[in-house]
Amino acid sequence: MVSGTASGGAAKVDLAVAWSGTEAEGGPPALTAETAQRVGEQLRDRLRAERFSPAPVVVSVPRDRVILKELRYPVVPLPEEPNIVRFQALKELSDAVDDVIIDYIPLTHGAVPGERRSMAVVLRKDLYKAIQVMCEAANLKLVAVTPRPYAVSAGLMQAFRGGIVAPLEAKTDAFAALTLGPAGGEFTVSRGGDITFTRTIPAPVLASDSMLVAEVRRNITMYAGANPGQPVQGLYIAEADGRWAPRLRAALGIPVTAYDPLAGAVPEVPAPLRGRFAGAVGLLAVRSAAELPLNFVTPRQPRAEADPKRKQLLVAGLLAFAVVAVGGIFGWMQLGAADDRIASLAAEKDRKDKEYKESAEIDKKRLDAVNGWTNRRVVWLDELFDMADRFPVAGGFYATNFTGTAIAPDQKTGKQEFQADIVLRVAARDPAPVNSLVEAIIKEATDPKPANPKQPATFYASMDKRLIGPDKADPLAKEYSVSAKVNSRTADKFARNPAFSPPDRTKYPPVISKETKAEPVEKEPDATPADPKDTPPVEK
Repeated sequence: MVSGTASGGAAKVDLAVAWSGTEAEGGPPALTAETAQRVGEQLRDRLRAERFSPAPVVVSVPRDRVILKELRYPVVPLPEEPNIVRFQALKELSDAVDDVIIDYIPLTHGAVPGERRSMAVVLRKDLYKAIQVMCEAANLKLVAVTPRPYAVSAGLMQAFRGGIVAPLEAKTDAFAALTLGPAGGEFTVSRGGDITFTRTIPAPVLASDSMLVAEVRRNITMYAGANPGQPVQGLYIAEADGRWAPRLRAALGIPVTAYDPLAGAVPEVPAPLRGRFAGAVGLLAVRSAAELPLNFVTPRQPRAEADPKRKQLLVAGLLAFAVVAVGGIFGWMQLGAADDRIASLAAEKDRKDKEYKESAEIDKKRLDAVNGWTNRRVVWLDELFDMADRFPVAGGFYATNFTGTAIAPDQKTGKQEFQADIVLRVAARDPAPVNSLVEAIIKEATDPKPANPKQPATFYASMDKRLIGPDKADPLAKEYSVSAKVNSRTADKFARNPAFSPPDRTKYPPVISKETKAEPVEKEPDATPADPKDTPPVEK
């Protein structure tokens, strides 16, 4: 099995896998109507294991599974030739006409004037159907079935063109191709592009050198008897390990040349196996041609003769069409102006629709950019406003510091899980107002009216209350730190609407009573100094 590309008269092999041996040894079972489904399923698994890409498949059948008949017949019109060949071939067959598929290829040499020669090839339908079932089970699209000798010859011709092996000096000289494998082989003679002789090499012949030499010599003699004056001028054997070529070269009186069918491709295939790919590589070479010379999927069929009156009927039809067309020209001219007007209005509408969409798209991008920018910040005035509203009114409880710090987005990812940190420091003689403040913040941590109830927005997260220690200004009070992560929210999500009077800034912080015996507390400056330069810095 090989996989590759074939186009423009050239083929390139990408993958090659040998799958042989008995079924017990991991090889495929013999292909029959009964085993075709099983063979196809095993083939599918093997192709997946070897990482073959899905592609159309060309299958070759060995020489011993087809019947070849060289036919001579009078020159007849080409549409009638398939019937003549079929009739001539069936005369010498014992099979019924419905049990076989017949294809043929014309021969270019040896015909006398007024006569034609063709090589008819016969394949039994039960084998063809078994191949179809196998390909369907393997999820392969069958595009061609051809005899293997023709594939071997095509692969050798491609090796000639590619300079892999030197051809004979005269292109019209006959040469033989020999392929060998564990199940035997094939001996094929080609001359001037025609396959004129092909025979199967039985497997027992490979048991000894003398038997193989005798078999090859016998085939050369049989060919010479049928083709006097055109002897075999050279023998090409498909092998890469040099096993048989030296022995045949010493025994035969003709040049013997070994060639590697996989030359320059798939080096991981061992040398003893490379010669067995001559037929598979030849299939790619055959596929690269414009049309396969023999294909049992689409064999040559007789074509119906053209009707001599067809041309007259065609001319009459064209004239009738012209008359109808002239009659419709007047109506077309009347409607032309209206059609142009409609087309102009439609074009104007399309233009304006396009301009509107482009403008809307630009505005949307700008709005999204603005929203993305505003969503990365916290509105501190609203946050301070809500904090002041939820701040408990209790004796001995007051705020000492409010710090808000913006959280910058991640420089690599641009993500910003939270927008800011807030830290509120308070002093309290009793922890109850501190807990009340924390509970108020937690109660408002989630959007009470979310657009998506399953995923409500979070305003505050990671709430934390810590005891810092005694308050420096009030020995009876303790200082606490209340912190949280803050997310941005729109103005409509600040639902508080308090009504309270601003405190007297001259009496803040509260004056410590004399009972506390505390040290006097230095009064803080006015919250609104007269000089802007005296404004204290605000942490953000």
